[in-house]
Amino acid sequence: MMKTIHEENNVQEIVVNEAKILPICYRCAQVPKNGLYDGFRIEGMFFCSDCQEELFTAEPGSPEYKEFQFLIKEILF
Repeated sequence: MMKTIHEENNVQEIVVNEAKILPICYRCAQVPKNGLYDGFRIEGMFFCSDCQEELFTAEPGSPEYKEFQFLIKEILF
């Protein structure tokens, strides 16, 4: 079952699985392997640990780095 939550111009989908509420990554739209503790949140938007690792290892100027800049600016501003 999927539930959509609307928070001040932000839409976040949450998957309900086995009576557990799991976040969906803002970047890759996947449910994290280890649930709520498998990533981080910025202003209520969740990033999974796989995307977190990509963020931390992305070279400045690379397409991945620019994508993260765009997503984080979108969240913060």
